[in-house]
Formats: sequence, C-alpha cells, structure tokens
Amino acid sequence: MRAIENKVKQGLCEKGIPCQSVFRMPDMEDYRILLSFNSKDSRRLTTMRVKRALNSLGVGEFKVPTDFQRLSASFLHLEIALGARTERTITPTAR
Repeated sequence: MRAIENKVKQGLCEKGIPCQSVFRMPDMEDYRILLSFNSKDSRRLTTMRVKRALNSLGVGEFKVPTDFQRLSASFLHLEIALGARTERTITPTAR
C-alpha cells in the first residue's frame, strides 16, 4: 500500500497542491490516510479541491471531510478514506 501513498503525494503535487506528508493511519479497518499541508502555502486550499485532485488520480474513490483539522500550528491536516466500491449497479433487464 506504500505505492498508493506515494501516488497520492506525487499526484497532489502535480495538481499544484503541495503536500508536506502522507501518513497511513495504523490499525484502521478501512484504508485511511492523513495528509498534512503547510498552512502558509495553503491559504487558498479547499477540501473540495483536494477531493477533486485525489479522485482524478485513478486510484479509487476518496472520501474527504468538509473541514481541515489543526493538529499543530504550522500545518493543516486532512484525514481521508479510500473506499473502493464493491457493489455493482443493478440494471433491470426487460424481457
């Protein structure tokens, strides 16, 4: 799963969103990642922009909260979840 973390960091950087670190949350049932952004460089950053960038990477569907968290004075943090859709869409067939 380290490859996904690297792809997330590199993909955000390519989209113009500098990400300081990508950390996988340990012992979670679903795959959660903590992203940290420098608060000085990210004044115009929104969670919707991060969500659009992540979902355009082709890794899977990311669930992003609506607000950033502040775990320290210098960084904005965002805990995201990678949720793969396992159910298929059911289309009724008319016969």
